Amino acid sequence: MSVVSIEKFEVLPQNQPANNTYSFKSGNPIITFSIGSTNKNLRPSTLRLNGKFTVKKGDGTRPNNSSLVGGRAAGTVECSNRVGIHSCFQNVNISSNDTNSTLESVRQYGRLAATVLPSTHDSQDFLCQAGLVSQNTGLRVSSSVMKNNTMSFSLPIYSGLLMGGNLIPLGQNGVRGLHFSFELASDQQVLFGANAGDGTGASYELSDLSLTGDMEILDAEGQSKMAIAGTGAFSYNSYTNLYSVIDSADSTQTYNLAQSNVLSVFHNFLPVTQANNYGFDGFATGELLNTGAGGVVYDTATTLKRVGFSRAGVKLGLDYDLVCETQSAAERPETGVMVNALDSVKQVGTIKSTLSQPLLLGFGGGDQVIYQKSGLQQGTTVDSGSRNFAIGLAVDRFSDVGMDFRGAAYSTRIQSTLDGKSPNSVYSYVLSKNTLQYSPQGIMVMS
Repeated sequence: MSVVSIEKFEVLPQNQPANNTYSFKSGNPIITFSIGSTNKNLRPSTLRLNGKFTVKKGDGTRPNNSSLVGGRAAGTVECSNRVGIHSCFQNVNISSNDTNSTLESVRQYGRLAATVLPSTHDSQDFLCQAGLVSQNTGLRVSSSVMKNNTMSFSLPIYSGLLMGGNLIPLGQNGVRGLHFSFELASDQQVLFGANAGDGTGASYELSDLSLTGDMEILDAEGQSKMAIAGTGAFSYNSYTNLYSVIDSADSTQTYNLAQSNVLSVFHNFLPVTQANNYGFDGFATGELLNTGAGGVVYDTATTLKRVGFSRAGVKLGLDYDLVCETQSAAERPETGVMVNALDSVKQVGTIKSTLSQPLLLGFGGGDQVIYQKSGLQQGTTVDSGSRNFAIGLAVDRFSDVGMDFRGAAYSTRIQSTLDGKSPNSVYSYVLSKNTLQYSPQGIMVMS
């Protein structure tokens, strides 16, 4: 079999509203696309969700984030400068178009992107590429100004199935078409800033949506083989999400992953009071925080003392705990924790760009002034940067088969200076290998 041509496609939403606009506030929070069963292969790396993004204040007018006084816009309505338009999606579900069998369901999708993007992109990537296609420049000031206007976007979709790199057969001997369902996140989760909560609260809209990508068209022999239903299987990766809360200085959390081929797990954190709150960035990925009344941070970050991983009570991956109290207290990189967290996202030796280094914003460097009324560019530090912090572990970097967690619990132990009255959300993401088996009777996913 050989590829004879590449076909570019564009599909529109199945449930397109009369005004062609999707909005959580207006009651249109679900977007669905379908790619029919066809004797072609999808190139997942080319798949893009395209459209336009508009932010409105509570009175229906556009924000005016153009007064860059002291390097920060006055009266802002913002969204995460590292996650951008990805933050609009709460849940992403991918299923077979013909059988409706779920292939992958990523809950808290924006929080996944909040760790994946800064872990695999540096400041130049954000400014030169991500800022153009998904409105996340990595700098608060420039990202804020972009919200003054309706802007176009073209997003890659971060999921195990689509990031694996393997071609996806769309025919009978494959997934039998794909169905995508995107659920929008609340306005309070996506937007924040000085004027975000004014009146009825700021909101966002997505319009003119489409899904585009490339398909490989095989020669006549290949198409005839794909057209005849046979029996076979192929493997693919998928993400699943778990949610928990940590509120103690010495916390052991146990998770039932219920997966047979787990490749890696990572966790990021956000104070409970800062989620779905116009006053805070709901996609910040900082350290564990002690919070006061209303979620106001009165201690910039806790000191992280020790992190350990285990499976069924036995040390997992590492034969020791990651001890980092001295580094954390001195506000230096917790090297062991950070390296393993990055490795859980992507094999650390293959990461060529990342914000998780002391010289960049990912470890807490200053947000830089890139525009002032005078029009001059400066390098003055005017705003403390935010961490790209996570804990995690790659449990199988050798065979790429994964580890069996059916009947064996996965646990983390985190020791810090949490004060016991500051609950922090823990968003956990499990990357595992699944097997799709197809036959003339249908398809079945085994995890």
